[in-house]
Amino acid sequence: MSAARGLRGTRRAALALALAVGAPGLAGCEYADDVGLDAAAASPTARTSPPRAPLPTQEPELVATEARNMAELDRILGTGPEDVLMRGAGGIGGSGFRNSLRSAEKGTHAVSVACVGTPNALLFVSQDTRPGGGSLQLSLDCGALVETALELEAGRVWVQLVRNSSEPGTGAVAGFRISPGGPGGPAP
Repeated sequence: MSAARGLRGTRRAALALALAVGAPGLAGCEYADDVGLDAAAASPTARTSPPRAPLPTQEPELVATEARNMAELDRILGTGPEDVLMRGAGGIGGSGFRNSLRSAEKGTHAVSVACVGTPNALLFVSQDTRPGGGSLQLSLDCGALVETALELEAGRVWVQLVRNSSEPGTGAVAGFRISPGGPGGPAP
């Protein structure tokens, strides 16, 4: 019995200590509903963030050039096959654009790519760095469709298109698509 009483006494003492230590901290809390004021507005330490600077906008001429180039790119690339594994298009006037796919099937794939608005561009297609992963690097003369075959392993695929010139933002665009099978059709 004395052991049980000692355990109860220890629990009571711990509870009393917790209330004694925590109660002064709780007494200092104030809630906006309790006093009728917004605590943040009444607080002298309330801070406001400075307004954000507006995002940079492109020059209207550059936007119009990029739109014309994108229309020409769509014409060059055409609609392509229905079973496209991966596709992308965008501006390459700055640092280009990237696209990725989590899961490609192993096999031969057709790569179709084109660029407009700059003399040439670079296409990079890569997989994991493990041995046997597919990779492709192409230098493109812009204004024409380029098609080639690529052997891919099952897994993630990364594609990057960049312009291959030092000209400032030109409104240049590029696009690609990767389809099952080699150039000219699906795999048998």
